[in-house]
Amino acid sequence: MKKERDYTTLEVLSIAIKAEIEAVRLYERMKETSSNPDLADKFDFLISQEKHHQKILTEAYHKKFPEVELQPPPKSLVPSISEVLEREASLKELFEVAMQAEKKSEKFYADLAGKTNDPNSKSLLHYMASMERSHLAILEAEHKQIEMGQDLNSDEFLTGERLMNLGP
Repeated sequence: MKKERDYTTLEVLSIAIKAEIEAVRLYERMKETSSNPDLADKFDFLISQEKHHQKILTEAYHKKFPEVELQPPPKSLVPSISEVLEREASLKELFEVAMQAEKKSEKFYADLAGKTNDPNSKSLLHYMASMERSHLAILEAEHKQIEMGQDLNSDEFLTGERLMNLGP
């Protein structure tokens, strides 16, 4: 079995920054693909989260390596993001890639948190892992609605459409 190599701090930050940049691109594409205003709001939230994470990681990079120019790696943590962004893809396909990316990102951060002895790095990596887990939960909930064939928005709920009679 091939042993996974340990990454340097510079590599970790570069890989993570690249993953956040790609996540922004993916969520922007998902927003463009969707016609649902409530779903667009969720994508806006996810975009802002990923941009914030990119900022945190970039600041950490520049603080740790002030003399080293930031060059995100050409290869992605989740290669399927690049592949799906280069072609026409359905919203369902985009969701599946996004969920895969969030799972891989969470695992990446959690695994690294378990390997470091630096308390600041450990804290940042655990935070990043938990944020990726929360993004996955949002995506799973919305994906489930798509799987059920329901592209729900709040206007329909406000007019009483698609509601069950729950009371007497």
